[in-house]
Amino acid sequence: MANLEKIEKFLKIQKIPYKIIDLGGETFRVEDVVKVGIVREAILKTLLIRCQKDTIKGMQTIFVAIGLRGGDKLDFKKVRKLFGGRAELATPAEVLKIVGVPIGAVCPIEIGVAVYFDRRAMELGNVNMGSGDLTKGLDMKFTDLLKTISGYEVTDLVQR
Repeated sequence: MANLEKIEKFLKIQKIPYKIIDLGGETFRVEDVVKVGIVREAILKTLLIRCQKDTIKGMQTIFVAIGLRGGDKLDFKKVRKLFGGRAELATPAEVLKIVGVPIGAVCPIEIGVAVYFDRRAMELGNVNMGSGDLTKGLDMKFTDLLKTISGYEVTDLVQR
């Protein structure tokens, strides 16, 4: 679970450069962030997904974070195929319980669940993403973001 304070502390310890962007109020959607002047192509959205994963012991419910470009749409058929079972967006209550922040503020740094990036997100240079605070965005180089997340996976997850 990581709110803005924990994320900033982590980034300072790791000596990762970043900027905090004032979003001028609470923002929940990519469209809200674009309205304050952030280019859609520079937005990385992080979605929390509830999946039924096929394991040796049977189906197990897990939560994963998926990072994709702001304008891209998640293809749930691809997510279901990846995990071998049902997959859907976590409810607002689940996001708050699992990640500790509301929908719209989710950041992939120190999130506490496995992180998957869509292949197309790997093309990003500088990114603006949730910061653990609905009123602030976190801006940094995508390559620096990847340094903060151990064990992430890259796969094809968006609609074409």
